[in-house]
Amino acid sequence: MRQKAARFGVTLAMAATLAVGALAAAPPASAKALGWTPYQGYKTLTACAKAGAAHLDWGWKEYECRWDSPYYMLWLRS
Repeated sequence: MRQKAARFGVTLAMAATLAVGALAAAPPASAKALGWTPYQGYKTLTACAKAGAAHLDWGWKEYECRWDSPYYMLWLRS
């Protein structure tokens, strides 16, 4: 009986460890929940904005250029 209880305790501890690890490894949902997708990095803000404007013609709803050292990351929203 003690072995069953010990095995159950170990199984429960492993399940808790895996659940906590999965939560810690998950990316923040804020950008994804709002529909933003990182696309590509650009050396200048002008190049990023030009590429973002072109993506609006391809069906994306919105774009944003964010500084992501050492370049600007183009983010697109569907």
